[in-house]
Amino acid sequence: MEGSDDLSSHYSVFEGSSEQDVMSCKIFWNSVSLQPPLESRLVTGDMDQRLRAAASPRLQKNYAHELPIEDIQTEQLLYKAQKEEYLEQKAIYLERAQRREEIIALLKKQREDRIKKEAISLPFKPVVTEREQRSCPSHNDIEVLEDVKAVRQLQ
Repeated sequence: MEGSDDLSSHYSVFEGSSEQDVMSCKIFWNSVSLQPPLESRLVTGDMDQRLRAAASPRLQKNYAHELPIEDIQTEQLLYKAQKEEYLEQKAIYLERAQRREEIIALLKKQREDRIKKEAISLPFKPVVTEREQRSCPSHNDIEVLEDVKAVRQLQ
């Protein structure tokens, strides 16, 4: 009996109602609980709008893995465009390389000219040794030395 008490707590029991009323209530509650309202349905429940059964996959091709068929003219046009772009880039790089070579040649020529001029003027330059530079201190150096001596005397 305890089993029937547990079941009665989970289900609606129509005590004292006629069997026709019980069936009507069950049909009503099943229709309300299982189906969404008509306003929210996207499609009707007709068989025509349901999906067809899947066909057998043994002889069908998978078109996603096939290469798309393009006409020859499109391929030729793309090839020509790529080739022209490649040739333009190559011309730009060749111009840059030529300009670089010209700059290097100009710098080399200027360096050689400078070396020649220095070679021509070298015999006319006075020779200065380190002894001569140390033996004749400048006027500022003499003042600095005198200031250092004066500070030492104050200490």
